[in-house]
Amino acid sequence: MSNDPPSTPPKPRQRRGGNLIALAAAQVLRLGSGLAVNVLLMRMLGVDGYGVYGYILTLVGLGAFGATLGMFNLINRELSRDPERTGELVATGLAAVTGLSILTGFLVVGWAGVMDGRPEVIGAAALAAIALGLQSLASIPEAACHAHQRMALSVAGQIAGRLTLVIGTASLLYLDLGVAAVFAAQVLDALITLVVIWQMYRRHLSSYALRPKWSAIRSLTRRSIPFGLNLLFGSIYLSVDVLLLAELKDDTEVGIYRGAVMLIALFPVIANTLNRGLFPRMARHLGDREAAGGELRFASRVLLAVSIPAAVGGLMTAEPLMVFFGGDAFAVSALPFMVMAPLLPLRFLNNSLGMTLSTLNRQDDRTRGVAVAACVNLVANFLVIPRWGAVGAAATTLGTEVLLMAWFRWHVRPLVTGVGLPESILRTSLPAVAMAAVLWWLPQWHVLVTVTVGGLVYVVGGLATGAWHPRDLKRLRRV
Repeated sequence: MSNDPPSTPPKPRQRRGGNLIALAAAQVLRLGSGLAVNVLLMRMLGVDGYGVYGYILTLVGLGAFGATLGMFNLINRELSRDPERTGELVATGLAAVTGLSILTGFLVVGWAGVMDGRPEVIGAAALAAIALGLQSLASIPEAACHAHQRMALSVAGQIAGRLTLVIGTASLLYLDLGVAAVFAAQVLDALITLVVIWQMYRRHLSSYALRPKWSAIRSLTRRSIPFGLNLLFGSIYLSVDVLLLAELKDDTEVGIYRGAVMLIALFPVIANTLNRGLFPRMARHLGDREAAGGELRFASRVLLAVSIPAAVGGLMTAEPLMVFFGGDAFAVSALPFMVMAPLLPLRFLNNSLGMTLSTLNRQDDRTRGVAVAACVNLVANFLVIPRWGAVGAAATTLGTEVLLMAWFRWHVRPLVTGVGLPESILRTSLPAVAMAAVLWWLPQWHVLVTVTVGGLVYVVGGLATGAWHPRDLKRLRRV
């Protein structure tokens, strides 16, 4: 039987502009819902229960690489250059991800059973593995939407899913289901997201389904391995500290660390939003160093304008922020939070530099850099966690991010020209210094008032130094 579709569909119409607005709407909701869920868990489960949640979340995060092998970026890149292959690559990707997700789910649950053994942990890990599989399936048609610069098509599913997550988590916690509540809500979130995104994809991009060939599935899986290894090594250096804290310390120390990393883990969705919007455009600049440099210059300047004041503000208001979100019990998270605050601009820049390597056919360089970072982080954590606990884990994470920054910048240099990174850092740092001075002299107001005042000082100062300009907003709307 032929695998060809009954008829050749019309080429999907690409829309220019508005993608970042759609992505930003989804990511703002994602940021808000993630914050709401974490605050609920911190306040209702306490430090120990929040530590159990962090352990399971980290375990699933480490296994997530195996569920997709990073096919989102590979499919996005390929379809950005050849949109006619949409039906073929989506069908092949779905088939590959189905098998990979099942295998990953068994490994996650098996690890929880062997390394922990508590029934509530195993049950929660099983729910988390199901949610991961559904999320992985949704990422394939979502990649096609992004490649066609029709990113708004995936937003409705994400919005519906995240609203379900918050309502479901609050309701199930009220029923006293413990840490399993959030992972049950994650299953509902992922299922609704998958159904809505799939329907939008079928309606607007491809109205037929291909039957993928085994040879195509094997080929796509094999080509995804460098992307998947990048996710694995990235998860190791970002998350292995939680597993080591659980093994070398206890749930309390994990809870302290998770409280500190909570905001820092949520903020990178801003960088992901911008870089996902620029990904298809950057992929088309292969071989054009000036055009690629222009995209990277714009992305890095915008991300620094957001992340540097966030890092400075976090340093100045660490303890009241932690108490505001988690209660008095999480005041001990302030010190590791302060240690990790400089991570924000580093991680934002690394996200852009890594995106540039992936889009310009240098994924292997990106993966090798993350592998080196993972090895360094693992060794460092074994050395410092037994003595310094959560604070030591925070320090190793910061040091690893600096190392990764140097690696990425070195390998991106031959691919782009005119990035102007030192100038961008200077323009964004000067108003941040002024903001820090104002925050230092402010009286003991409520932390939200303090943060608002600091933000206003930075906005005005940033406009004066050129850290940002109103025309940036117009350019963002055109992405």
